[in-house]
Amino acid sequence: GLALVLGWLWLWAGSAQLTPIHRAGYCAFYGSCGRNPELNNSLVSAEVPCLSNSPARNASAAMLPLLRSVCPELVRDDGGATPVCCSPSQLLALQLSVALSGTVLSRCPSCARNFANLHCNNICSPDQSLFVNVTRVADGGAAAGLPVLEYQSFYRQSYADAAFESCIGVRLPASGGFALDTMCGIYGARLCTAQRWLDFQGDTGNGLAPLRIRFQLLPDDAEPGAGIEPLSGSPWPCQGSPDAEQQPCSCQDCAASCSPISAPPGPAPPFLLGSADGALVLCVLLFAFFALVFLTSITCGGSDAATSAPIAVAKKPGCAARVSAGSHRAVARLFARWGAAVASHPVPVLAAAAAVTVGLAAGLHRLQLTTDPVELWSAPDSRARTEKEFFDRHFGPFMRTCQVIVTARQPGPPVPYRSEVLGSKNFSSVLNAEVLRALLELQEELAEMSAWVEEDGRAVRLEDVCYAPLNPGNASSADCCVNSVTQYFQNNRTRLEMRAEQSGGGSSGTADWRDHVMYCVNSPLSFMDITALEMSCMAAYGGPVFPYIAFGGYPGSEYTEAAALILTYSLNNFPAGDARRRWVLSWEQRFLQAVRSFQSAHSHNLSVSFMAERSLEDELSRTTAQDLPVFATSYLLVFLYIALALGEYSAWGSLWVESKLTLALGGIAVVLGAVLAAMGALALLGLPSSLVILEVVPFLVLAVGADNIFIFVQEFQQSERAVGETREQHIGRVLGQVAPSMMLCSLSEVICFCLGSLSSMPAVRTFALTAAVSIAFDFLLQMSAFVALLALDARRQEVRGGGTHGLWVPQVLLFLALAFCGLYLMLQLEVGLDQELSMPTDSYMLQYFADMARYLQVGLPTFFVTTAGFDFSSTAGTNAVCSSAGCDNDSLTQTIQYATLFPNVSFLAIPATSWLDDFLDWLSPTARCCRVHSAANGSGGFCASTD
Repeated sequence: GLALVLGWLWLWAGSAQLTPIHRAGYCAFYGSCGRNPELNNSLVSAEVPCLSNSPARNASAAMLPLLRSVCPELVRDDGGATPVCCSPSQLLALQLSVALSGTVLSRCPSCARNFANLHCNNICSPDQSLFVNVTRVADGGAAAGLPVLEYQSFYRQSYADAAFESCIGVRLPASGGFALDTMCGIYGARLCTAQRWLDFQGDTGNGLAPLRIRFQLLPDDAEPGAGIEPLSGSPWPCQGSPDAEQQPCSCQDCAASCSPISAPPGPAPPFLLGSADGALVLCVLLFAFFALVFLTSITCGGSDAATSAPIAVAKKPGCAARVSAGSHRAVARLFARWGAAVASHPVPVLAAAAAVTVGLAAGLHRLQLTTDPVELWSAPDSRARTEKEFFDRHFGPFMRTCQVIVTARQPGPPVPYRSEVLGSKNFSSVLNAEVLRALLELQEELAEMSAWVEEDGRAVRLEDVCYAPLNPGNASSADCCVNSVTQYFQNNRTRLEMRAEQSGGGSSGTADWRDHVMYCVNSPLSFMDITALEMSCMAAYGGPVFPYIAFGGYPGSEYTEAAALILTYSLNNFPAGDARRRWVLSWEQRFLQAVRSFQSAHSHNLSVSFMAERSLEDELSRTTAQDLPVFATSYLLVFLYIALALGEYSAWGSLWVESKLTLALGGIAVVLGAVLAAMGALALLGLPSSLVILEVVPFLVLAVGADNIFIFVQEFQQSERAVGETREQHIGRVLGQVAPSMMLCSLSEVICFCLGSLSSMPAVRTFALTAAVSIAFDFLLQMSAFVALLALDARRQEVRGGGTHGLWVPQVLLFLALAFCGLYLMLQLEVGLDQELSMPTDSYMLQYFADMARYLQVGLPTFFVTTAGFDFSSTAGTNAVCSSAGCDNDSLTQTIQYATLFPNVSFLAIPATSWLDDFLDWLSPTARCCRVHSAANGSGGFCASTD
């Protein structure tokens, strides 16, 4: 409208003298006039063209092959002369520029060709003057041959939008993001538009543009006048191919190329009956049914059946009853004889039992204690375990992680900040200069500290154990993969404190670290920001720091409002037998000490949670050490309880005799001996143990053993010695009465735990086996050593006792109620084992787990590995895995891409990065990669990545 007309009149008044002719076949500039005198920090050679509003020149025969390679649309097909507005040197520079863009766009040939055509038309089109208007030269004059420093390029909005749409979905597999993240400045792919995309290409602040280009996008019905005709055309759609030799863009890079895909089914809806919980309703109905059947059966059986036990009617026992009674009498006689024999020779029996127990317990010297959570809770033949072992065997153990999460102790309101070139943003209370300096000090300390490894007699530093992807052979601390917000400043204090005068938007001010952070969170792959600071966003080790890794707890994509700053160290991992494993464990121990000191020093204003890869095992081991006093106290209390409960007290003077201290101590010794003997025997057989066994099995066997002790001793106390019966015969008779029940009880428990040992989970299997053998040994020791102890104690005292009974109908109803309550609650259980449950209540890991769940936006990496036998050398094999143009739409990486469309089901946040796609990009003829040494090098051999 009127604004456009007024703007054009102002523009024309200031620049008409530089490009007076806007006509087909005329150039606006031509040739090279050296470096741009206004640029001192460009990443490439900033050669600028010379002002030349003259007719286009015909391309020479030597120039045509290069022009056909770089800008094929500008070459005439009729074999006639091809006029151009670029010199051979300009065309070579354009080839370099196109190759640089090809490194991120070559996956999608249509996008790469459209992007190349934009620059081909700007620089080499024979009708250049129709849509290009030079606005500024080196000295502000109008003489031909002066260096051009700025020009306008007029495009139709529809043309620019179509070219932009062909590139909007192109992925950058190495980063997991989009190619436009590197080509749209502060806006990134999420906020990028055609105008912003082109503006970034023409901004000298990006480190790549040699001069300022102001792109003017005009609607189809708008005419700028003065002979200018905006560039228009029909860019290639991403689902189309630029020529017969190239393929359409893949589904991963172009949504229009995707086959229709239906969403996977979501989780099953809850089971409801009406609006009520279906499982609860069914359990209530089942309880009511069985209770009604039970009450009806006893009511019909007699009027007094509900209040008294059924009266047994004398009848001839059946065959099964006779066999049962006979076997019971035989076992009772056997135990009676055994008890009498043991009671007759208590000392030799005690000595033999002690010798066997000590002998088996000696096997504890071969005990292998497992603390690795993977070894404990993952079945050796499970899919996850076998796949992990396959990965570790072929690629080595996955890297170790050390992480620190820093938040404000008392979060305050966000602090607004206005950048002269980037606009306004809010900064959270934790994202301030003081915290960044503190975080940088911590990283400097970690980079300089060393850990002494006693076994190897050497000190280990960060560079000895860190993951250094770009310099693995001779790493320094700067080469280590460390992700944090301070890496936007390459962990350099001088750059963090840097300030520069900044102008923009008609005002001026100062650019500081906040401007740089605002730019880098939207363009983490940039080598130079567009502020006056002109600093790189890349980390010191050479890789990008993605904001979702360095920040946590931010709303939407407002990274500067993050509630947490995250510091992550990636360390190399080594097999258990490798000496370097001791190195990394020692360094991690020093890491934990340093972070604890940092936590204490900043406890007044910062909340710091942290972890190292070794933390989980360390805390589990610490739990066992801390539980030893609890373990000892529990056994002491049980000892006192048994000693006091088994006695019958008549006077204070006979307290020590009647308190049964000997039997209580013997019962405790029997339990401990059974546990130690069982663990020693299993250790001799090569079965590893765990901290769970050390903590739980002794209490379990103590509970079972104490029950048997009470049953045996109280039965002995209540049973009166028969006339003419000796003490030994009395003990044998009592043992014959209770031992069958004790044996059946112990046998049933052993069988249950043996069934539990069928579990594929190592921790459950070893626990169940240890418990089963311990209970069996406990029963054998009670039948031998404890009977001998009772015989010795019986020489000092005679005892007596009584019994109880109760109603059975309420008991049955209570059992039914509890059974169906248990059934309902069992259906509510969720499968899984939270790490928090294995930690002691005072563990620093609990705060880390809480912060991780609250602030971290991404989780662990996921790997998809092809097993041996897959043929990557065949075209079919390659296309079945890759995701670039020409690959199968149902390839492995493309299938993973489909899964990321439904993160609520797949839990995958970004598409997979495939080495095969990177390899194909490296092989691309348009990529400027060093594959072999140059002739000047003399070798001519393959150029390795480390060369």
